[in-house]
Amino acid sequence: MPKKIVENKEKIPKVRKVTDGAIRNKARTKKKLLDAVGEVLRTKGYTGLSIRNIVETAGVDRRLIYLYFGGVDELIEAYLNEKDYWMSQISPKTEAIVAKAEQFGQKEITAILHTMYEEVSKSADLQKILCWEISEPQARLRELADNREELGKQLFKLTDSDFSGTDVNLRAVLALQIAGIYYLILHAQSNGSTFCEIDINTPKGKKAIKLALEKVMELVYKEAKK
Repeated sequence: MPKKIVENKEKIPKVRKVTDGAIRNKARTKKKLLDAVGEVLRTKGYTGLSIRNIVETAGVDRRLIYLYFGGVDELIEAYLNEKDYWMSQISPKTEAIVAKAEQFGQKEITAILHTMYEEVSKSADLQKILCWEISEPQARLRELADNREELGKQLFKLTDSDFSGTDVNLRAVLALQIAGIYYLILHAQSNGSTFCEIDINTPKGKKAIKLALEKVMELVYKEAKK
């Protein structure tokens, strides 16, 4: 009888695509550069955001800034958009929010304020950006502020019908609330003192502020319904 031929079932190793490593390296390098911008901003301040300081902190060739971002200004812009609460967390959800416009109201606005409060409280990068915004005029920071305003316009349109014919100005109310959140956090982080006898560096203080934000929105909507 003819011998039975035994097939060689040894698995042939998969050949990794050359581009896989390049893509991963690109992602890692971009993250290093973005992280380096934050590190320089925290340790050297706004004036320290030079190409030299950024690449030394990241440990990469300066040419990669131009390759992956187009330039240092574009790198810093990417960093700002990545860290900013409104651009990174609310902007990507805007289309879905607008699609369900009838569901956007008191509860949703309160949730946004609460989340913003938490995010700004824990992000040293975002706190530095806010300080930078009010410290010196910068085109890239003005652009970030303008982008926030454009985003706000879309959201305010969803609430205009709730306040039509009333003397309640939701824009003014939220301007005070958001500005208040920013200042309270920066004040607490800079010197650790209380504000109106509230220490927002403690769980009790944070809870009190979040409850106040909720109550203000509750009163605003009640007033509009009178």
